[in-house]
Amino acid sequence: MTDCDSSYNGKFYVGVTSTKIYCLPSCRAKLPLIKNVTFFDTREEAIAFGLRGCKRCRSEFYPNVLPTWVHPLLEYLKQNYKEKLNSDILMKITGVEISTIRRYFKQHHKTTPLAFHRRLRLNYAMSLIRSNSSYLDAAFETGWESSSGFCEAFKKQFGQTPGSYYNE
Repeated sequence: MTDCDSSYNGKFYVGVTSTKIYCLPSCRAKLPLIKNVTFFDTREEAIAFGLRGCKRCRSEFYPNVLPTWVHPLLEYLKQNYKEKLNSDILMKITGVEISTIRRYFKQHHKTTPLAFHRRLRLNYAMSLIRSNSSYLDAAFETGWESSSGFCEAFKKQFGQTPGSYYNE
Protein backbone atom coordinates (compact mmCIF):
# COMPACT_ATOMS: atom_id res chain seq x y z
CA MET A 1 0.00 0.00 0.00
CA THR A 2 2.96 2.32 0.41
CA ASP A 3 3.66 2.47 -3.35
CA CYS A 4 0.02 3.06 -4.38
CA ASP A 5 0.64 0.70 -7.31
CA SER A 6 -2.57 0.33 -9.31
CA SER A 7 -1.29 -2.81 -11.08
CA TYR A 8 -2.27 -4.76 -7.94
CA ASN A 9 -5.85 -3.45 -7.88
CA GLY A 10 -8.31 -6.34 -7.91
CA LYS A 11 -5.61 -8.91 -7.10
CA PHE A 12 -6.07 -8.36 -3.40
CA TYR A 13 -7.73 -5.93 -0.99
CA VAL A 14 -6.31 -4.24 2.08
CA GLY A 15 -8.54 -4.27 5.15
CA VAL A 16 -8.03 -1.84 8.00
CA THR A 17 -9.59 -3.30 11.13
CA SER A 18 -9.39 -0.09 13.17
CA THR A 19 -11.53 1.85 10.67
CA LYS A 20 -13.52 -1.14 9.35
CA ILE A 21 -12.69 -0.16 5.75
CA TYR A 22 -11.17 -2.12 2.88
CA CYS A 23 -9.12 -0.40 0.17
CA LEU A 24 -7.50 -1.05 -3.16
CA PRO A 25 -3.70 -1.40 -3.05
CA SER A 26 -3.45 1.93 -4.91
CA CYS A 27 -5.43 3.89 -2.31
CA ARG A 28 -3.79 7.15 -1.33
CA ALA A 29 -5.37 7.32 2.12
CA LYS A 30 -3.14 7.71 5.16
CA LEU A 31 -1.21 4.52 5.87
CA PRO A 32 -2.64 2.52 8.78
CA LEU A 33 -0.60 0.88 11.49
CA ILE A 34 0.54 -2.55 10.28
CA LYS A 35 -1.11 -4.22 13.29
CA ASN A 36 -4.49 -3.00 11.96
CA VAL A 37 -4.00 -4.35 8.42
CA THR A 38 -5.49 -7.58 7.06
CA PHE A 39 -5.20 -8.72 3.45
CA PHE A 40 -8.07 -10.29 1.52
CA ASP A 41 -8.05 -12.12 -1.80
CA THR A 42 -11.52 -10.88 -2.73
CA ARG A 43 -13.84 -8.00 -1.96
CA GLU A 44 -16.43 -10.52 -0.73
CA GLU A 45 -14.00 -11.78 1.94
CA ALA A 46 -13.49 -8.22 3.17
CA ILE A 47 -17.24 -7.61 3.30
CA ALA A 48 -17.82 -10.94 5.11
CA PHE A 49 -15.17 -9.81 7.63
CA GLY A 50 -17.40 -6.78 8.35
CA LEU A 51 -15.57 -4.09 6.38
CA ARG A 52 -17.05 -1.50 4.04
CA GLY A 53 -15.56 0.01 0.88
CA CYS A 54 -13.28 3.03 1.05
CA LYS A 55 -14.83 6.28 -0.12
CA ARG A 56 -11.48 7.61 -1.29
CA CYS A 57 -10.38 4.80 -3.63
CA ARG A 58 -13.97 3.61 -4.23
CA SER A 59 -12.91 -0.01 -3.67
CA GLU A 60 -16.47 -1.29 -3.62
CA PHE A 61 -16.91 -0.18 -7.26
CA TYR A 62 -13.64 -1.59 -8.64
CA PRO A 63 -12.92 -1.77 -11.59
CA ASN A 64 -15.36 1.08 -12.27
CA VAL A 65 -13.77 3.48 -9.79
CA LEU A 66 -14.06 6.75 -11.70
CA PRO A 67 -15.87 9.54 -9.88
CA THR A 68 -19.49 9.89 -10.95
CA TRP A 69 -18.91 13.34 -12.51
CA VAL A 70 -16.27 12.09 -15.00
CA HIS A 71 -18.52 10.34 -17.53
CA PRO A 72 -20.89 13.30 -18.07
CA LEU A 73 -17.91 15.64 -18.40
CA LEU A 74 -16.10 13.47 -20.95
CA GLU A 75 -19.31 13.08 -22.93
CA TYR A 76 -19.83 16.83 -22.89
CA LEU A 77 -16.27 17.48 -24.06
CA LYS A 78 -16.64 14.98 -26.91
CA GLN A 79 -19.94 16.44 -28.12
CA ASN A 80 -19.22 20.17 -27.87
CA TYR A 81 -16.44 20.90 -30.35
CA LYS A 82 -17.57 24.45 -31.07
CA GLU A 83 -17.80 25.65 -27.50
CA LYS A 84 -14.87 27.43 -25.96
CA LEU A 85 -14.61 26.14 -22.40
CA ASN A 86 -13.56 27.79 -19.19
CA SER A 87 -13.38 26.76 -15.55
CA ASP A 88 -16.88 27.99 -14.72
CA ILE A 89 -18.47 25.82 -17.43
CA LEU A 90 -16.55 22.75 -16.26
CA MET A 91 -17.60 23.31 -12.63
CA LYS A 92 -21.23 23.81 -13.68
CA ILE A 93 -21.24 20.54 -15.65
CA THR A 94 -19.63 18.47 -12.90
CA GLY A 95 -20.65 20.18 -9.68
CA VAL A 96 -17.10 19.88 -8.33
CA GLU A 97 -14.26 22.37 -7.84
CA ILE A 98 -11.98 23.12 -10.78
CA SER A 99 -8.95 22.00 -8.76
CA THR A 100 -10.49 18.51 -8.47
CA ILE A 101 -11.17 18.41 -12.22
CA ARG A 102 -7.63 19.53 -13.04
CA ARG A 103 -6.10 17.03 -10.61
CA TYR A 104 -8.12 14.19 -12.18
CA PHE A 105 -7.08 15.15 -15.73
CA LYS A 106 -3.42 15.53 -14.77
CA GLN A 107 -3.43 12.14 -13.08
CA HIS A 108 -5.42 10.20 -15.71
CA HIS A 109 -4.79 12.05 -18.98
CA LYS A 110 -1.46 13.79 -18.25
CA THR A 111 -2.93 17.12 -19.38
CA THR A 112 -5.40 19.81 -18.34
CA PRO A 113 -9.11 19.53 -19.17
CA LEU A 114 -8.89 22.48 -21.56
CA ALA A 115 -5.90 20.97 -23.38
CA PHE A 116 -7.77 17.66 -23.55
CA HIS A 117 -10.74 19.42 -25.16
CA ARG A 118 -8.44 21.28 -27.56
CA ARG A 119 -6.94 17.95 -28.63
CA LEU A 120 -10.42 16.50 -29.25
CA ARG A 121 -11.31 19.57 -31.33
CA LEU A 122 -8.11 19.34 -33.37
CA ASN A 123 -8.56 15.61 -33.98
CA TYR A 124 -12.08 16.30 -35.23
CA ALA A 125 -10.75 19.11 -37.44
CA MET A 126 -8.18 16.68 -38.83
CA SER A 127 -10.93 14.21 -39.74
CA LEU A 128 -12.87 17.00 -41.48
CA ILE A 129 -9.81 18.05 -43.46
CA ARG A 130 -9.11 14.45 -44.48
CA SER A 131 -12.69 14.17 -45.72
CA ASN A 132 -12.01 17.13 -48.05
CA SER A 133 -13.34 20.04 -45.99
CA SER A 134 -11.33 23.21 -46.34
CA TYR A 135 -9.17 24.06 -43.36
CA LEU A 136 -11.24 27.20 -42.78
CA ASP A 137 -14.45 25.17 -42.66
CA ALA A 138 -12.77 22.73 -40.28
CA ALA A 139 -11.51 25.59 -38.11
CA PHE A 140 -14.90 27.25 -37.78
CA GLU A 141 -16.73 23.91 -37.42
CA THR A 142 -14.56 23.12 -34.39
CA GLY A 143 -15.04 26.51 -32.76
CA TRP A 144 -11.87 28.38 -33.67
CA GLU A 145 -12.44 32.10 -34.09
CA SER A 146 -9.38 32.80 -36.22
CA SER A 147 -7.63 30.84 -38.91
CA SER A 148 -4.20 31.85 -37.64
CA GLY A 149 -4.96 30.55 -34.13
CA PHE A 150 -6.29 27.33 -35.62
CA CYS A 151 -3.22 26.87 -37.87
CA GLU A 152 -0.86 27.51 -34.98
CA ALA A 153 -2.65 25.02 -32.68
CA PHE A 154 -2.91 22.48 -35.52
CA LYS A 155 0.80 22.71 -36.29
CA LYS A 156 1.68 22.39 -32.61
CA GLN A 157 -0.53 19.30 -32.28
CA PHE A 158 0.35 17.50 -35.53
CA GLY A 159 3.70 18.98 -36.52
CA GLN A 160 2.40 20.19 -39.91
CA THR A 161 0.03 22.81 -41.24
CA PRO A 162 -3.56 21.83 -42.08
CA GLY A 163 -2.86 22.22 -45.81
CA SER A 164 -0.33 19.40 -45.79
CA TYR A 165 -3.11 16.89 -44.99
CA TYR A 166 -5.38 17.54 -47.99
CA ASN A 167 -4.24 14.86 -50.40
CA GLU A 168 -3.40 11.98 -48.09
